[in-house]
Amino acid sequence: MSQRRVVGIAQMVICRAPDQLACLGLGSCVAVIVYDPSTKIGGIVHVLLSKAPTKCNDPEKYADTGTRKLVSEMILKGAKKEKLVAKLVGGAQMFSRLNLSIADIGRLNLEVARRTLRELGVPVVASDIGGTHGRSAIMDTLTGKVTIEAAFSPVRVI
Repeated sequence: MSQRRVVGIAQMVICRAPDQLACLGLGSCVAVIVYDPSTKIGGIVHVLLSKAPTKCNDPEKYADTGTRKLVSEMILKGAKKEKLVAKLVGGAQMFSRLNLSIADIGRLNLEVARRTLRELGVPVVASDIGGTHGRSAIMDTLTGKVTIEAAFSPVRVI
């Protein structure tokens, strides 16, 4: 029997098929979703900010350290590095009407997540990113498909 596990802000969860992982209410946060189709191991890190400070006690909070930790932990749990693929969801510009330094944090989160995945040799095969609206993502570890749900939009699968 499968279980749906919710990945909260600044959290990371790794599981095997047939379980599902869900990130609910992604705004400027980014769900970095990594999957190994050969072992059916999947993981999500729900990042809030782009770059970790020098001394960091919560690496899952940041796109750079969280993405690195997700990939390394998945390999420790049996995923094959050469089979890993990634999907990115979120990174919306939720504060566009405000003149604040955080107005484009979603874009920064996406840039750092992409750069880190590229450095790790994990290709991004799909994404549902940007815009000005929040969304939720549900990953099925049996197939690697990610269902995207957003208000006033049709459900999409990437």
